[in-house]
Amino acid sequence: MREHDTDTGSTAGRERPAGPSLSRRGLLLLGGAGLTAPVLAGLSSSTSPPAGATPLALRGDDDDVLDLRDFGAEGNGRDDDTRAVQRLIDASARRGVVGVVPRGVYRCTAGLSVPPGAQLHLARGSLLLKDWAAPVGLQDAFLRNADLAVPSSGVRITGTGTIGARDHTRTGVVIGLYGHDVLLSDFTIDTYAGGQAIMYSGDRGRIHQVTVRNSAQETGTGGIRVFGGADFLGTGCHVESGDDCYQFVPIGNPEAEPSLYNRSIVRGSFDGCTGASSVSRFMVALLEFTGGEPGTTDMDASVSDCSFRDCHGSAANRGIVVKNTHSRGAIERVTFTDCTVDMSGAEDASTQEIRVQTDAASQGAIRDVTFTRTDVLAAVNSPLRVGGPNISGLTFDGCTFTAPSGAAPTTVVVDGTDRPRFSDCTFVGAPGKRLLVVGPVTEVTALSVENCRFTGLESLWAVDLLGVSGARVAGSTFEQAAGASTARAIRVSPTSSGVAIEGNDFTGLDHTEPVTDRAGDTVLIGNLGA
Repeated sequence: MREHDTDTGSTAGRERPAGPSLSRRGLLLLGGAGLTAPVLAGLSSSTSPPAGATPLALRGDDDDVLDLRDFGAEGNGRDDDTRAVQRLIDASARRGVVGVVPRGVYRCTAGLSVPPGAQLHLARGSLLLKDWAAPVGLQDAFLRNADLAVPSSGVRITGTGTIGARDHTRTGVVIGLYGHDVLLSDFTIDTYAGGQAIMYSGDRGRIHQVTVRNSAQETGTGGIRVFGGADFLGTGCHVESGDDCYQFVPIGNPEAEPSLYNRSIVRGSFDGCTGASSVSRFMVALLEFTGGEPGTTDMDASVSDCSFRDCHGSAANRGIVVKNTHSRGAIERVTFTDCTVDMSGAEDASTQEIRVQTDAASQGAIRDVTFTRTDVLAAVNSPLRVGGPNISGLTFDGCTFTAPSGAAPTTVVVDGTDRPRFSDCTFVGAPGKRLLVVGPVTEVTALSVENCRFTGLESLWAVDLLGVSGARVAGSTFEQAAGASTARAIRVSPTSSGVAIEGNDFTGLDHTEPVTDRAGDTVLIGNLGA
């Protein structure tokens, strides 16, 4: 075993090779130029340098990077390196320098506390190996706050190395951090179960190009969960998880994490992220407590001004969910822009691929959520269902809704909602499928359907207004499927009122009465083919 100082990480008894030195400042400058990885790889390589090359040497303890091997780590995957890794993390935080984990497998049998200011760089070929099972929860995460009531701010975990469990029996959250100005970048989480890959709360957190893979295929084993804070940004990540991939979800269990329960999320964003959920959902914004009935907690957290942009993936049980069933707060001004979710692997279960949902018992709301050019691909179940109460201002702009391939008889269902708006959307029909059904159970108010296209219509109505108070269908086109002759455009039920149908094009239908009006005050103006 190498001689080492177990506290300071000095290199007594171990000579460094002569050659060019690398200071912390030099490391940071190289990092800004995109050259950090090869330099650190050179530092950590156990192989000889090329002929004629002068090996790198570290310079001076006061302006230096720290090497995990100098803290007693073996890195062979057999010996227990937990204490050595903890000493490296503590020294990094205390001295304000980068702690480097060189190539090797560093077996850990207990959690690692990450204090404020700790900087950990995982060199290529390095693996922090979790080799014990833990309960689900932040307090038992592999890398975590020492005290969840005290933020670990300024933490940096970077590099192209890997963090993960030996196998799926070594359960528990992998990274659980609460702190501000945290950066997690470029590494891979490989092999985990029974908890999230990353749980984060704090202001100005950044998760950049992190890869998550080899999750247990089960619920409860999710990807990246933001559970509180402001101005979070996740970019270019790839998550393959059992449960939900990308999440804005405050902690709803008042007993699980008392110090971090019920925290609001403001101005968070996932941009350019990809992935797949093997048993659950791809993107979610939730206010819920899965272990308690609605209305049974004092939760009042909100999720506000958050976004998913240019995110693409697949899911197995609903692709996108926006749900408030347990908080008196609101999910509001959340946007999904240029996103897709492939649902071809879903079971035919009469569920919905996009679900927007509240519960009356929570008294909470969903407001002003917008989907722009965001589509469900290969829908097996209904692509969209909205169900209130206290849902208002939903907008769908430039989206495509294709009739499901499974048994579900409807494509889009909107219920118990105020001011839902469909603009420039395309609805694609199939035999026996209604395309847009509004107010089947609870009245919908101030519906707007503008400049939409309804195609592939068979023998049913494209727009079925079963229970609306105030609706406008305008500037839209309706086209029957080849060989169809009985398709109709719009039905207005006797329980609806205040409907205006204007400026639509019904010339793509053979039926002589494209509108079936059974209400007493419907207005039809300027429609072609009516």
